[in-house]
Amino acid sequence: MTDKEAIAAVRSELSRRFILGFGLEIGAGARPFPIPAGAQVSYGDMRDRASLESYFKTNAVQSGEPIDAQTLAGIADASFDFVISAHVIEHLRDPIGAIVSAIRVLKPGGIHLLVVPDGTCRDGYEEHLRYVHPILTGQRYSEAEIQRQATEAARLWPKYGAHFHAWTRAGFEALLDAASNLVPFRLIETASVVNENLFVLRKIIGDRPSNTADVTEDYNRMAQPLKKRS
Repeated sequence: MTDKEAIAAVRSELSRRFILGFGLEIGAGARPFPIPAGAQVSYGDMRDRASLESYFKTNAVQSGEPIDAQTLAGIADASFDFVISAHVIEHLRDPIGAIVSAIRVLKPGGIHLLVVPDGTCRDGYEEHLRYVHPILTGQRYSEAEIQRQATEAARLWPKYGAHFHAWTRAGFEALLDAASNLVPFRLIETASVVNENLFVLRKIIGDRPSNTADVTEDYNRMAQPLKKRS
């Protein structure tokens, strides 16, 4: 079995087990996630079709509607049975905020399926150093150090489409644990294959905050003053 076939097999199995109803895939590009018979999916991307075709060097792309993958702004709460994000979250400045937003638009019991490239942890961009690093470690960098690290990363990102973040499987599970303190979900399945880790989250109603919309609004309000300084 080739690496491509191994990845396809794992993705198809998780899709068969967890994907049903009507959902959204964010940033599918030229490699949409497999969807089982009976399920329906809409697509959204920050780039238009022409930009996607140029980037992927093919016209076989899923562009769908323009979408802010970070905030899912304009999408009503509890709209979808599932949200798929494959090799997207590592490109976003605020990964915890992206998870908060995805949980917001899910119906209770809905599935958020994340595919994240496997990699060693490294220093991220400015928002990662401000928001995620302190939550996970308790360590805060000075503003000067944040700017130094972010400037170099931002210099490379437009040219190469570089990742803002990189995680090992354990590292991403730690990030999910932090996010679960903000919005109601449970990690119900994980898988690793070749160069990617897959995580299946289920939105729950229980011992976590139940008003996800208010949590999202509060989180974005807290983050906004810091973003304006970048």
